[in-house]
Amino acid sequence: MTDPYHLAHEWLSSTYDVPLELQRTPVAETPRAWVFSAALRPVPGAGTAAPSAMLTSLVCVPKDGAPPFHPATDDPWGDLADFERDPRPRDPAEQARRTNARGAVLAAHASVGGAPASALPWQSAHEGPTWWDDFLRRYFPTAEVGPCPDWDTVIAAVGEPGPGTAGVVWVRRELHGSEATGHLLYAHNNDGQVALLDPQGRRLARLETENVREIVLARISPAATQPGVARAPRGTADLASAVRAAEAWLAHVHGDEVVLVEPSPADETARGWLFACNTRAFLADGNPQHAMLDAALVVPKDGSVPFGLPNSDPWNWFERWDQGATPGVDGFPLPPEPGPAAWFAPTMSPLGAVLSVTDYTDWQTLVAGLTEMPVGSRSVVWLRRNDRRGRESVGLLCLAAQTETGLVLIDTARDAPAELENDGVRSLHLIQYR
Repeated sequence: MTDPYHLAHEWLSSTYDVPLELQRTPVAETPRAWVFSAALRPVPGAGTAAPSAMLTSLVCVPKDGAPPFHPATDDPWGDLADFERDPRPRDPAEQARRTNARGAVLAAHASVGGAPASALPWQSAHEGPTWWDDFLRRYFPTAEVGPCPDWDTVIAAVGEPGPGTAGVVWVRRELHGSEATGHLLYAHNNDGQVALLDPQGRRLARLETENVREIVLARISPAATQPGVARAPRGTADLASAVRAAEAWLAHVHGDEVVLVEPSPADETARGWLFACNTRAFLADGNPQHAMLDAALVVPKDGSVPFGLPNSDPWNWFERWDQGATPGVDGFPLPPEPGPAAWFAPTMSPLGAVLSVTDYTDWQTLVAGLTEMPVGSRSVVWLRRNDRRGRESVGLLCLAAQTETGLVLIDTARDAPAELENDGVRSLHLIQYR
């Protein structure tokens, strides 16, 4: 049997660009996995030889040889229990969204300030020996930071300065005396009432007491949470600054994989810029399997976080936003979280082997082809859209199945029957899989 320590070590080495320390023996073992604790090696000259705590300290090593993964930050114990019940390999992109406590807190803070925001997926670059200090220095430079002995102290500390006070709470957990996966919560004083939120879990925070090593509060003064104060220095009043903001966001989310496509003054709207983007690989070789599904990016003029458009009914959503609607208010949906750059491989691989890909130009012909397929056949339909300038923009994936009672075509973004839209359709691809 392969040594699980070496499996964990190899996975960490391939995932991170910074040196880590891994405990030699598992901190826990279940019938289906070993669980290890990792830490970040100190920075030379930092004045300490002690390893630094990671946010995602735990590494789960499946016993069936599947790739290791970090358990979810909002509920690592529940995530490990889920793996016992369903030991299928974890999708890296999905797991990155289950460990994005950092991005979720930033999105919550932006939303409190009146700006729409999407939580960026976790990236290994977010972890570093000084990740906590770097995180606060970049986003909350005036925060007052200190440990709190209990949750009552956290609530009192956020309540004391008055309405508008906010805070980021780092919950450090432990397992059998070793550092375990932690979490980030968001505290907000709303008219004198302090709420503790779990932005990643999209719920009120669970005020954990078991297996908690330390609670650290970074308190943010009311002045620093005001929308105008937070956004004025980085507004995007012209095309050049909007392009810079878009490129910075793309680099943060996708590294060097994605670039803007022909940005111009014609992309400007009332509240921002509607850009097109795609992968460098697709723009170089034209292979649709290298293309983006989410090939639109909105940069608000107020300097708030850029975001993508919903895959379902994107133009009506954008028109409402451009006319002043606030996402998350009065039933207006929040923008989606960013997905992978090239969607085809990470989406199709878990479904099964691709048998064929057929291109269509209209729904009528595509549906006719689907109805001729035998009962039990399954396919993915990729709707590719053009924006108003004719560039590829946000697309949509539908699941098609031929059943005993007829054809079923589901819009995966809404989990509802697909609407066969025709305006702005660039092309349709029918992807049949086993």
